[in-house]
Amino acid sequence: MPKLSRDTWKQIRAEREAGLSFGLLASRYGISKTAIVRRAKDEGWNDGADAAALVRRKASAKLVGADTTDHQKRAAAIDTAAELAANVIRRHQAEAEQVRELLWRGLEMHRAAETLDEKRLAFETLKAAKISSETLTNLQRMERISYGLDDAGGGKTEIIIERSYGVLEPGVNGAGELL
Repeated sequence: MPKLSRDTWKQIRAEREAGLSFGLLASRYGISKTAIVRRAKDEGWNDGADAAALVRRKASAKLVGADTTDHQKRAAAIDTAAELAANVIRRHQAEAEQVRELLWRGLEMHRAAETLDEKRLAFETLKAAKISSETLTNLQRMERISYGLDDAGGGKTEIIIERSYGVLEPGVNGAGELL
């Protein structure tokens, strides 16, 4: 049986984790199935069932340059990727602030409006703030996904409201009564 290089073993592992069988790999590389099974077990190889997750991790590592074995290059690549992510977050914060300013400007215009034309202009400014907010939310969500900035939970926020004053029970005409 031939002694395989480190690169060949990396290739075998990649193919196994992509879903190829031990038998096919053994015949392809001219080694025993037992040798591959033993190495897979020792190194904790995956069986290819979650190939999509492996592809995402590998693509992410390649994207930031973290797929290298040189530890200094890997650390530098991770630092570069972290700085890029921080810059995206800073830009998102600045964009949100601009929309907030547009909203407040529209509200101030509405409060100060005396004529119908001034009220219409204030309304259009508020409408622009709403449209800008919705568009920005969608763009930023797509960007956060593409940069991998959100958790696997999809960035959804769960709001739980706990009332300390009791439970409302339905009463007459749908009105609640405090227990």
